[in-house]
Amino acid sequence: MRANTEEDNITTRSKAPARFSGASEKDGIMGGKLCLAARWAIPIVGEPIRDAVVVIDNGIIEGVYARPQFNTIYKNQQIERAEDYKEAVIMPGLINMHSHLDYSALRAFDTDLPFFDWIEGLVTRSRDWTSDKWFQSALYGARLAAFTGTSTIVDSSYSGQAAKAIAQVGLRGVVGLEIFGLCDADSDTGWTSWLSRFEALRDTDFPPLKEALEKQSITLTVSPHAPYTVCPSLWLKAATWAKKFSLPVLAHLAESEEECQWLAAGQERVQEFLAFSMRTDIDSEKLKPRWAGRGLTPVQHLKNYGLLNEWLVVAHAVHTDDADLTILSEHNVKVAHCPRSNARLKNGLAPYSKMLEHGITVGLGTDSLASNDDLNLLAEAQFALNAHRLKADDDGEEHLTTARQLIEAMTMEAAIALKMDHLVGSLQAGKRADIAVFALPPTPLSDGEKEALCPYNLVMSGGARLRDLLVDGQFVVSEGKLNRS
Repeated sequence: MRANTEEDNITTRSKAPARFSGASEKDGIMGGKLCLAARWAIPIVGEPIRDAVVVIDNGIIEGVYARPQFNTIYKNQQIERAEDYKEAVIMPGLINMHSHLDYSALRAFDTDLPFFDWIEGLVTRSRDWTSDKWFQSALYGARLAAFTGTSTIVDSSYSGQAAKAIAQVGLRGVVGLEIFGLCDADSDTGWTSWLSRFEALRDTDFPPLKEALEKQSITLTVSPHAPYTVCPSLWLKAATWAKKFSLPVLAHLAESEEECQWLAAGQERVQEFLAFSMRTDIDSEKLKPRWAGRGLTPVQHLKNYGLLNEWLVVAHAVHTDDADLTILSEHNVKVAHCPRSNARLKNGLAPYSKMLEHGITVGLGTDSLASNDDLNLLAEAQFALNAHRLKADDDGEEHLTTARQLIEAMTMEAAIALKMDHLVGSLQAGKRADIAVFALPPTPLSDGEKEALCPYNLVMSGGARLRDLLVDGQFVVSEGKLNRS
């Protein structure tokens, strides 16, 4: 940093002036005041701030200021630690609205297969994994997510080990323990079994997860897999339980045409997959539920059984029409948009712009490494930006999707969907200091020309690189290195 001036630099009037520490001094829990300075801050609520300073006090954001304002307010206050990132942007940590960290070890799994062949192969590969194998797989994914600026992960976990992995890395998380069960007659037994699994995970003796649950940085909930794998009576038990404890319900919805066909009138390949997953004969009575085959879409089906409400967060919703979106909006259901996974698995492109037109709260998710290149939410947003602009061109509509819109989807909109917007999602005084700092890509422009560039577009340009990631004011990533392995 160049010599302090009243206008341009962080200044402290204290016994010890602010100094700019190296990565080694960022380890561990931060105590006292910490200030972060950069070319830009994107608070999300309000306009971007040029030449900005974010002040953190014991894990809570104290304020976000332009530098001259900071210098005036903190003229006689001591700042214990300070970081000046210069050509960088400070913004809220990103929120991944849908993932399956469990399957991270199956990176680049055979996505050339038809969708239900792919799912069947995924189940076959992982069916005999030990708890440690699930944990190591999930831990690999959690680390990759942290390296790209994700501070909160919403995960549907078959094994439950994703919760331990998220805690180990030091991220915030909402983890839904998955539940399956096609037969109404078995719903009581299935629910009892799930509760036992949930209680075992909740009562963990794994120190990082135990600590995270105590301080509520990780929330455990239920995840009924999808309408074609969970019968209405079992889903209702899950939804009733979650509502009692004010917990989100995580599910898949209308991801593929095949599942929509099966639910409406039957579909042979889905029937074969269900027989495989349940280890039963394809003609078993258990695979002929009386609640299926009624000509309903997945959205209509859930509405018919009273399973739509403000606590439901659904992933994908690719095959939804205006009538479906109206229903989702009326019931305040939230959506996790996963465009790269949907494209990779040849399931289509969800109607993101129409969802927004219907007033639906939409966040972005990466899905798993088994169906995506990485767990980088910025890359997900870049793909979405281009895909939806192309779709708008094809449909003869205006370009409704913007970089700002998608950054808001990865931060505040996702926080709203999870009912966590009082804690995270924006840089505002009183919120938890979940913060990502991205180095901006180099440019030959002069300073004056640089200031004319939109920071939203700069972050989305593909050249932004994570410098630091903080959760609760604690450095999880420092200059590309994890502080907790």
